[in-house]
Amino acid sequence: MLHSKSTYRILFLFIAGLFCLSGCKTWKKPPPVKTLLDRVIERDTLNAVMLYGSTSYFIYKEQPMGYDYDLCSNLADSLGVNLHVIVAKNMHDAFRLLQSGKADLLASPVYKTPSTRKFLFTDVTEQSKQVLVQHNGDELINDVTELIGKEVYVKGDSRYSARLYNLNLELGGGIIIKEVGDSISMDQLIGMVADGKIRFTVASNTIAEMSKKNMSGIDIHVDVSFLQRASWITAPGDNSLFNKINQWYATAQDMNVVSAISDKYFFENKFFVANYVKIPKGAISPYDHLFKKFAKQVGWKWQMLAAQAYLESNFDPECVAWSGASGLMQLMPNTARHYGVDRTQIFDPAKNLEAAVQYIKMLNMMFHDIENKEERIKFILASYHSGPSHVLDAMALAKKYGKNNHSWQGNVEKFLKLKSQSQYYNDEVCQYGYFNASQTVRYVSDVMNRYEKYLKRR
Repeated sequence: MLHSKSTYRILFLFIAGLFCLSGCKTWKKPPPVKTLLDRVIERDTLNAVMLYGSTSYFIYKEQPMGYDYDLCSNLADSLGVNLHVIVAKNMHDAFRLLQSGKADLLASPVYKTPSTRKFLFTDVTEQSKQVLVQHNGDELINDVTELIGKEVYVKGDSRYSARLYNLNLELGGGIIIKEVGDSISMDQLIGMVADGKIRFTVASNTIAEMSKKNMSGIDIHVDVSFLQRASWITAPGDNSLFNKINQWYATAQDMNVVSAISDKYFFENKFFVANYVKIPKGAISPYDHLFKKFAKQVGWKWQMLAAQAYLESNFDPECVAWSGASGLMQLMPNTARHYGVDRTQIFDPAKNLEAAVQYIKMLNMMFHDIENKEERIKFILASYHSGPSHVLDAMALAKKYGKNNHSWQGNVEKFLKLKSQSQYYNDEVCQYGYFNASQTVRYVSDVMNRYEKYLKRR
């Protein structure tokens, strides 16, 4: 029997309906794929990998600091999210964290090389050149050709070693290149030059200039490269955060945020300018009466507080450091606030000193197990200068390596210095990472020496 076309059409629709009833579901448009920027906003956290260093990221007086840290904090604020810093052991570790997705960006300067070209290089850049860091206690050299026949220590597998090998080829050979491993930090290498342990190393001019401000014994006037550009980077494949960072950076430059942070870490500020304070005849300072009043609260001789105030501010109650520490005793705003002193009172000598003494009392309790009072004062002074966290780390290291962790010189002092080396600041007993202890160690010594001089005054 022949079937009409309408019959076939009805049959087809009937069979199709059965299929839909039995297995078909209403088609829905798939949700949009979330970008990296979407995920950062959703989790309310920007994960930034950084490396410890004197210009990038470090802990000082219990506060995270550093040029890259401050910039990244401003970026996170602009996104309305929290900043979470992931500290990498070295640059290779930083690349791994970025590629694995554990970090959203690498917020430390990276140079474009064949191995890094795959990453997205943001507009957050610094231009620096490499300079020769030489011990200025020796006869200085004034040209790279004079390096022939001399030993130059550089970090291995770094842009510094790469430049030095190229320079050696350009000169026809003769430079004795000594590579050091990751256990030696750039800051420590420069410190070895300053101490006369080695004569030469190579560093970026930004790191070298910062080091020259903080330590004597180095000269950095000889260039070994042209200007080079380094940038923060993000992983390839998703431009959302990359584009947002570039937009933010342009705005931050227009609003002078970048220049303000740069000034804080790299240029002159009140803390490094000599202050000339008029001291009454026969007195140590204009504030002897305050030192005598408050020293009783900690059981110190008042000359110790006076020596400390001189090293902190040169008796200038309006002194402001690059770190934000302020006033006669250079209190961090958070510390001052904790002891009842707000921003309007921090420059009042009496209020500032009163809060400082309360902080010293807390440190005295923290180190009460150190029975020798003079030794305990050294621990308190070091903690006052840098924050107690690094001192506690150094005590833990001293104990681990069989040294007296209640003795300063040659014991805890030694391990505080060693916290600039990755093998020590990455040790499991350390909780607070990298620290350049040169200023803190010198501070303790200088306060004690000035205290002894003040005691001799009549």
